Amino acid sequence: MSRVRSVIAFSVLLALPLFAAAPAVRADTHHELPQEGISFDHVPGAAALEGRIIAPCCWNQTIDIHGSELSTQLRVEIRKRLTAGEAPEAIEASLVQRYGQKVIAVPQGSRLGTTGVLLAIAMGAAGVFAFSLLRRWRDRVAPPPPKREGEEPGAATPALDSRLDAELAALDRE
Repeated sequence: MSRVRSVIAFSVLLALPLFAAAPAVRADTHHELPQEGISFDHVPGAAALEGRIIAPCCWNQTIDIHGSELSTQLRVEIRKRLTAGEAPEAIEASLVQRYGQKVIAVPQGSRLGTTGVLLAIAMGAAGVFAFSLLRRWRDRVAPPPPKREGEEPGAATPALDSRLDAELAALDRE
């Protein structure tokens, strides 16, 4: 049973960097801002679009997680426009026209997606390699001698006593 536990623990340790590297997933449910009474009800496509737009106030975070007033206004605008039936691509294009290409978190043609996939594959391969090394190392360790009935753990046997005496005598002669 301990072997199964160690495999599970090792798998979890290998998976942690993959989850840390994954983009944050935000629940697109009902949120309310207490100061203005603005509600963010579920609007299909809003969370995806908000995750692709950088906050133009500081250019550090996407508007879905940024807490500035401008980000909140943009989220409200996006949700209103999506509810009115406007296409997400048109909304994104108008934001690019207003704030410039810098407002897009991951521009077209960016290698960020392929880099993430390659890193995930490399980490998986490194994990498999490390697991095989640990398994080889564990298999090389000599198994403990078989227990005899009525024998205490660590108790010396006559065969081991004579072998130990012979090795100690050989060391004394040197």
